[in-house]
Amino acid sequence: MIVTFDKDVLTAAVAPAMSAVSTKNTIASIEGICITAEADGTCVLNSFDLEKGIRCTLRGNVEEPGSYIIGGQKLNQIIRSMPGEIRIEVNDKMRAKISSGKSEFTINAMPGEEFPNMPVLDGDWAFEMPQSELRDAMTKTLYAVAQNEPRPALNGIFFRVRGNTLTLVSSDSFRLAISEKQMDFENKKDSGALDFSLIVPGKTVAELLKMLHDDDAPVRIQATGKHIMFEMDNICFFSRLIDAEYVNYEKFIPKNPATFVSLECSALRESLERASLVTEDKALGQAKTSVRFTLEDQTLQVSAISVNGTVNEEIPVEKTGPDLKIGFNCRYLLDALRACDTEHIRLALVSPLVSMVITADEERMTEDEIAEQEKKRERLGLLGEKYTHLAVPCHLRE
Repeated sequence: MIVTFDKDVLTAAVAPAMSAVSTKNTIASIEGICITAEADGTCVLNSFDLEKGIRCTLRGNVEEPGSYIIGGQKLNQIIRSMPGEIRIEVNDKMRAKISSGKSEFTINAMPGEEFPNMPVLDGDWAFEMPQSELRDAMTKTLYAVAQNEPRPALNGIFFRVRGNTLTLVSSDSFRLAISEKQMDFENKKDSGALDFSLIVPGKTVAELLKMLHDDDAPVRIQATGKHIMFEMDNICFFSRLIDAEYVNYEKFIPKNPATFVSLECSALRESLERASLVTEDKALGQAKTSVRFTLEDQTLQVSAISVNGTVNEEIPVEKTGPDLKIGFNCRYLLDALRACDTEHIRLALVSPLVSMVITADEERMTEDEIAEQEKKRERLGLLGEKYTHLAVPCHLRE
């Protein structure tokens, strides 16, 4: 195989492919990237760690077609250090020569036939949406995905499409995040309405976020019984699904809140960031001290006490309903507020023992914000959107 690539083109293809290169040293072939060069100049880069995979298509000047596996980590490091156009030659002795200008590296290669078989990437259904909107929905929910939870379902994000509504849900038992996007989704496979649900691993979502652009370019989403695929530009990213049933998250949303609070999201977020200086001290292994909310009249008092000291702040709010004292894990609540993208938020509370619901306060939107939102919806074909975050309270000691 002899093929020459433009450095920027090859780098842009290898970078996402690295997300599916195995680092567990189990099977030698999946530690590499399989480069397949066709006589017509079409080149395909494949990486697959048996859980998720990448297929990138690019153009190259192919002098001799072939298919070989080159170590992913070394390939990535070498091409980034090259000065310009990159030439890759692999001989019959499985030695790959990578050269650019007067720079030349020689490393081992493997025949492409040894690369594991990729799953058939042909979904049972398919639809498209702007990359920016999928990225936004994932950003609002990824923070609440569990890490190494014994219940497999909580280690991923629950995707559900019913009609014109895409819902993403995540929970780690201490918090719950929901993001909804309403669009005129069209089933690209047949004329039937979209109605499905599945669970995508959190690690897959984290890698996908690195590939999605914050623009209106479409991403095509399709799935089979075991895999989900995301196609954008010249990249196809696929992953195994989590084979489990997701929790009935709707039952955890309080139905009859009595106290409602409207305030600026940035004011509460900045207050909690200052409170975290007292509640968290990783050097001492202390990162779970709670922060106390005291709601009286039209004031929210944020306070915390730990071995590091104390903090007290007051934030003006608009409150309806009875006064209330409630505590939260400071870091968990901060994660939820950082996922909110509206200037004003609304807190709904029932009692000190029931989760607090955080949503956008659309009633306090300015005319400029409303106009900007309508402009965005018209441009993207967005019919509506909303987010919901739940924070589980902590026990307060008097």
